[in-house]
Amino acid sequence: MLSRVAENLYWLGRYIERAENAARMAHVEYLAAIERGGQTGDGGSFWEPLLRASGAAHAFRIAVEQDSDLSPAYFLILSEDNPNSVRSSVVQARGLARAARELISREVWEEINELHLSLLGRAEVRDEDLYDLCRAVKRSVETIIGLYDHTVLHDEGGAWFRCGLYIERADMTSRILDTKYHVLLPAVSEVGGPLDRFQWMAVLRSASAWEAFRKVYHQDISGPRVAEMLIFHPVFPRSLRFCVRALGEHFRQAAVLTPAMDRLPAERSLALLELDMAALDINRVLAIGLHEFLDDFQRRLIEVQSGLTDQIFRAIPESVA
Repeated sequence: MLSRVAENLYWLGRYIERAENAARMAHVEYLAAIERGGQTGDGGSFWEPLLRASGAAHAFRIAVEQDSDLSPAYFLILSEDNPNSVRSSVVQARGLARAARELISREVWEEINELHLSLLGRAEVRDEDLYDLCRAVKRSVETIIGLYDHTVLHDEGGAWFRCGLYIERADMTSRILDTKYHVLLPAVSEVGGPLDRFQWMAVLRSASAWEAFRKVYHQDISGPRVAEMLIFHPVFPRSLRFCVRALGEHFRQAAVLTPAMDRLPAERSLALLELDMAALDINRVLAIGLHEFLDDFQRRLIEVQSGLTDQIFRAIPESVA
């Protein structure tokens, strides 16, 4: 497979997962606002942490200076000025899917195109429409991933798609967890209180982990238990350990024909990350510091990404004698 095609499929997986993540986080904010008895706005809400988790907080502040009426919901979902918005991610995914049209099924292409057209026709995000919009985006992305599993060959190209999906998922789960630790609750006096439990519940919902958490833990919600669930649970599909293991498995399948020297940097970074994740537990992470652990985890994902980009996707072919 051409490295350009492999990169397109890899980023298709990343952008599809990114769109679902942004829609899910906006959906959580909407439900949280209802539970608080307030409106979906930026005052005293979770929008700022969610914008930070998606990497869009700085861009939002710049955009607000130019348009004071700009809402966080619009910026997170429809704004073309936000490269991580749902619409921007879907636009990128559609372009990549079109370039790799011969490698994906007609069903996958049609679902991506339909999602793109549904967002293209929207000019605003109203509070009363937010629930249905986010739900529709999530359902559409879940359908795309399901169709990809059931209608596209499980070959090298499919493995690159799943590599992108799992590295994006791992990155976002770590960002969601780190945002709670670093931003949401700076007041130590509130730890363990109603607000603390409410915010940890929002973190679980942001990672689609609330129901799974309730089935695993039969105790009150707390920061260490949430962190253990999202970092170490071996069979929860959004935990860091699960994503890293799945990423490693799909990378080995995707790069089976890649020259050993080209795949070595990413392969080594992934193998060391898998080993370290297997050797750690929540007590060790808390001793190290949750923020420090997550910051290091994100740095190591960047190392994997750099290995993929520099040595596989953008590698310069050897000269033919």
